[in-house]
Amino acid sequence: MAARRLAETLSRRLVEDIYRCSQKKQTGVSLKYMMDFGAFPTRKNLLVSAQFLHKELPVRLAHRVIELENLPYGLSEKAPVVKVIKLYVK
Repeated sequence: MAARRLAETLSRRLVEDIYRCSQKKQTGVSLKYMMDFGAFPTRKNLLVSAQFLHKELPVRLAHRVIELENLPYGLSEKAPVVKVIKLYVK
């Protein structure tokens, strides 16, 4: 049902990208790792961080879109939830 709702409002290619990304596992990052990593920002650390975000953000956003699309009790059809879904997709 979620695929149908997404397909009704988005291009087929975008829906396929969202589902492809949502099938990937999210990479866990501990707070300690982030604190240690960001304590002394170097050019290399900034590049590594940017590369990680470039890879990880589409995966995490796709997971949120699918989770919101699959809410129970018709919640995914409520205007505020639809608005959040559109923001994540955008």
